[in-house]
Amino acid sequence: MEGAVLTRSPEKDRELARRLDAFGVPHTSVPLVEHAPGPDFPDLAGALGEGWAWVAVTSPTAARFLAGAWERAGRPRLRVAALGGGTERALKEEGLIPAFVPPEAYGQALASSLPGAGPVLWPTSSRAGAELGRILEERGFTVRRLDVYTTRPRKLLLKERERLERAHLAAFASPSAVEAWAAATPARPPVAAIGEVTAQAAKGAGFVNVWFSRSPSIEGWARVILSVYRRYA
Repeated sequence: MEGAVLTRSPEKDRELARRLDAFGVPHTSVPLVEHAPGPDFPDLAGALGEGWAWVAVTSPTAARFLAGAWERAGRPRLRVAALGGGTERALKEEGLIPAFVPPEAYGQALASSLPGAGPVLWPTSSRAGAELGRILEERGFTVRRLDVYTTRPRKLLLKERERLERAHLAAFASPSAVEAWAAATPARPPVAAIGEVTAQAAKGAGFVNVWFSRSPSIEGWARVILSVYRRYA
């Protein structure tokens, strides 16, 4: 058996893997999705100089696409809000220091607690829901959403599919990873999800034993993986 199968890239899961090693949880990596520029990515660099009250960044992937456009735009001054510790770290690695991080790593928490008023630029995935923008607009902000990247399943090697089928548990951080697993194999092992939205996606894809972190952070997720591994290994 493969222990916990981590479904993001090894780069993204470096901190998670370190914590699982400390817990003694065996794990392997099978990245299930890849990211490509979305339809609005060509517009992002030009939009950065338009005088935004906030640039709302809701994932590490969005942070990296933003950073590339920021460099091309000549590094204009930006006031950035980051959703979650992973996004905050990704921004800092690129030289963008968030001015605001909500107390909870949920889109609703960011939208409900973002201070001030004015125009907000939201560079995001083409697969992202509309809730964050809707709540901000209800609070009086004006929001320009740019779909700067998209997520698609990776083509897996035979040995990677075999790892999925031997998994003690699947560790999911997004509904798109759940969808990619479900398309790749009929195996439905226990699931440790980073948060409730991903957990609901797993249940919808036929996974029965689904657990998720009440605190959507790397630490909280790692502890859920540990608990699920001890329960089912």
